[in-house]
Amino acid sequence: MDLLRCPACLDFLWDPVTVSCGHSVCKRCLGGASRCPGCRQRLTSLGVREARCNVLLGGLLDKCLDAAHKVALLKGDLRELLRRHDYREALRVAQRAVDLAPEDISLRLSRAEVYRALMQYPQALEDLCMVCRTEPGSAEGFYRKGEVLALMGEKMEALRHLHRCLTLNPNFCGAQKAIEKLLGPDMSLLPDAVADLLPVLTQYLSEASPGTELIIEPLVATSLEEARNPGSQCESRELAGGDVGSLHVACQLDPPLQGTMTRDTTKRKAPQLVEDSAEERLSKHFKTEDANEGDNVGSTALNSVALSDLLSPADFECSLCVRMFFEPVTTPCGHSFCKECLERCLDHRPCCPLCKQSLREYLKDGQYTPTAVLQEIMAATFPTELSERKQVHELEMAELSNLTTDVPIFVCTLAFPGIACPLHIFEPRYRLMMRRCQETGTKRFGMCIYERGKSFADFGCMLEIIRLEYLADGRSLVDTMGRRRFRVLKRGHRDGYHTADVEYLEDKKVEGEELAELQRLHDLTYQQVENWLSEDRADVSRPSFLHCGPLPKKDDDIQVSPDGPAWCWWLLSILPLDPTYQTMILSMTSLKDRLTHMKHILSVFTQNPT
Repeated sequence: MDLLRCPACLDFLWDPVTVSCGHSVCKRCLGGASRCPGCRQRLTSLGVREARCNVLLGGLLDKCLDAAHKVALLKGDLRELLRRHDYREALRVAQRAVDLAPEDISLRLSRAEVYRALMQYPQALEDLCMVCRTEPGSAEGFYRKGEVLALMGEKMEALRHLHRCLTLNPNFCGAQKAIEKLLGPDMSLLPDAVADLLPVLTQYLSEASPGTELIIEPLVATSLEEARNPGSQCESRELAGGDVGSLHVACQLDPPLQGTMTRDTTKRKAPQLVEDSAEERLSKHFKTEDANEGDNVGSTALNSVALSDLLSPADFECSLCVRMFFEPVTTPCGHSFCKECLERCLDHRPCCPLCKQSLREYLKDGQYTPTAVLQEIMAATFPTELSERKQVHELEMAELSNLTTDVPIFVCTLAFPGIACPLHIFEPRYRLMMRRCQETGTKRFGMCIYERGKSFADFGCMLEIIRLEYLADGRSLVDTMGRRRFRVLKRGHRDGYHTADVEYLEDKKVEGEELAELQRLHDLTYQQVENWLSEDRADVSRPSFLHCGPLPKKDDDIQVSPDGPAWCWWLLSILPLDPTYQTMILSMTSLKDRLTHMKHILSVFTQNPT
């Protein structure tokens, strides 16, 4: 169970938020922090205005924590929300807590105070009626009920409940203050001493309602439903509704009367009474509970429970692949998926697969850090299942990392050994291909041109990913470099893109006189290229030179590379030749034949510069 503790407060996680570094903390512990409370890593903004709770982790906590813990944690949230005067959210938390512990009096008082702050007086009255029925000997419930009735404009009903409060506790300062407010317009009714307030109120109520019993004896509710029923015996003697607009009429004193009342209460040496805020009212009730229970209620008992007794492997199934999570990542909107599954979805649309929240910034960031606590729980609770899931993933990666069988093929343009080939990726199938090349560690894929009737040509060049930049809309910019040439032996498909079984091409090596003749042909052709480049070339675009760079130097050993001298491929890439003809030269395994063709091409361009 310690795996479920927050690294900041060391208590059990509550409303857990998973941040960009992969750690999970309580939402209230995170606050507006710019660094992770656990690892102190700077947090990055991932495209949402505020932190969203981890839905899966919240569900696991809901299964593992008992009701006492949940209520204690909700009370902590409630105190914090009231401190910030966030009454709307406080109402949501209070309702959640009451659903877990409907008989908890302090929670009923809490919700009533929140209702009061939101000016929802009938709902507050319903909770306070339940409190008065359940604890008829407590002055607090009658005091709160009297205040709410006063806010609703029911002066006489309010005075009767405040009278009951003083009957139970003659020194209840809040009730004294409330009575003085209600009787303030008629200053002749206020006694000289606070101790005489109860007899004066008794006489006032008797004269105002001669046939009404003054000391209200509330009935103890036999069930929660009876306490909630607005038609109950207690409610029949009180109004459940009222004009919200009567708040200032019923509860606020006119400025002249305020001054008179202040002088009068000073003369009578009454204690200084200040109306508490909602959070101050509730803190009195929570303090007693915290002293007896604390927020770590029953932690010893919980720690003795094994997570395997509370959870099952089905709790850790990815909703996309319906298998146990492998490297689970949590989106800014709070949903969790296998890293690979989420990436494949984002290839098609930059939004959450479940809630459709936009994940453009998350996609642009491109760093999907696994959720640490989920990985730790799976490793500790279901090691066998997790091991099997890892083996399946490793087999898939081993199959993808084979660079002779089922090699991914990008059908686009011609690429040449040693020549840069920048790509703009926007199709989902090719985004998946690029990512898999990265994940397997090979960082390589084949490039071929399209050929009618075959899907792609019989010859191509392997490209290696040098740099990959993700854009917010899902597109990516990829810098690649040509490596080895290959021949296609067999065509196939995988997840929407082409694959092929290939064999790599190598130039045939020669020796003796053949090598000497080849060297002379090489030097002559290279000199012809230099002479051609020294002229003002109108037949070759300037961007070609900028893209491919300057002419490579001659190699000391023209047979050191299996693909021959690099300058041949450089020249082939900048010349405006037919792709079919370029493919034919690419397929050659004889350096002599390739140099002969290059010499012929240069002669044609020299004779016909336009």
